[in-house]
Amino acid sequence: MRAANYSSMNIFNKDQIKEINKVITSNFVEGKDDFAVDSKKTSNVKFVNLGGIQRYIYPFIDFCLTANNNYFGFDLHPLTSLKKLNYNSYEVGTEYSWHIDAVPGDPIRDIKLTALLNLSEDNYDGGELVLFRASEIICKEFNTPGSAIIFPSFINHKVNKIVSGNRHTLAIWLSGPKFR
Repeated sequence: MRAANYSSMNIFNKDQIKEINKVITSNFVEGKDDFAVDSKKTSNVKFVNLGGIQRYIYPFIDFCLTANNNYFGFDLHPLTSLKKLNYNSYEVGTEYSWHIDAVPGDPIRDIKLTALLNLSEDNYDGGELVLFRASEIICKEFNTPGSAIIFPSFINHKVNKIVSGNRHTLAIWLSGPKFR
């Protein structure tokens, strides 16, 4: 694996974000409860199947797969239409404390990459994504609506408390065979 901490890119404009949000909110599905192991998560989480929104977010999926090919090199399982994505809504005072993304006790797969798409329709204050690799890395470019970021899921990360406005993100976890 290469030593990249993360890769980011601005992908969608404001009109595209509004269209994606409209499609997502009309395609929410029941999902497993979202849980935060040993961390504080106060955002609201809803679920959407990839198949219902894939054509709208294809540039984001392409960014994820290209970043893996260019920077991370993980063996990944194919994405299917039933893959559940998390739509996270953060309001003033909400946050997500330090954590890693993992599926505890899964005997066949590990989450390899965490990919986030900023679907906020307006700017907000606070809510910075912070990674930790020997020191804190504040991913300022991800605060821009329409931007995407991807990083190895085992990197400790958090979302700072929202000070004003609302932050909306779509999260997809790319998994693959168990680490050896």
